[in-house]
Amino acid sequence: MLAALLCAVPATGSDIEPTPAQVDALTVVDAPPTRAVIDLVFSSGSGPTPGLDGVLALARGPTQDLGLQIRALRALPQYCLPTGCAGTAVHDALVATVDRYRALLAVAALSPQDMLRLRAAMEALGATRSGLQGDVELLTATELLHHPSRDVQVTAVHALRNVCSPDLCSHDACLQDANAIRALRTGADTQVDAAINRALADLARCAQP
Repeated sequence: MLAALLCAVPATGSDIEPTPAQVDALTVVDAPPTRAVIDLVFSSGSGPTPGLDGVLALARGPTQDLGLQIRALRALPQYCLPTGCAGTAVHDALVATVDRYRALLAVAALSPQDMLRLRAAMEALGATRSGLQGDVELLTATELLHHPSRDVQVTAVHALRNVCSPDLCSHDACLQDANAIRALRTGADTQVDAAINRALADLARCAQP
């Protein structure tokens, strides 16, 4: 079944060979790279977002260096439009990445490397602050929010908190978000419960009747 699913998953993009300057920009230690820096080192692109095509290619490349790919995924939300991220190439790429790994989790465990890619994509999807019902539904999927790994659970909770906070989601989406997070609480894991409590506090306003 897993082999069949892997064959059915569409290709995630073509690899590119990043230049030393591009690698240096994305792997800086003291702070995440700014969009201006990324645009500068990926200046072969065109239009108002010259760095976006290169970062997308790195984020989706099937054989990219793991650390570089994770940093590219985390850089993508900087390319959301001032009016929001819904309907943009950034949002679509992150949704496709998270959903692809969710589908794989339904039939098999992921490798440790793919688990890190999944968590980075979930984190970045939350950082788009899309407010979309579809993102809430994806991030509350059992394979993600109730994954056996508490790190995946915490990442999902943080992403759900960001998607709908502050007051970005419709009431129904926010209520679904808050209820799904609340149902995760067990009292047995302080790391997960702490993330849940912070998320519910932020979601309280938009989830109220």
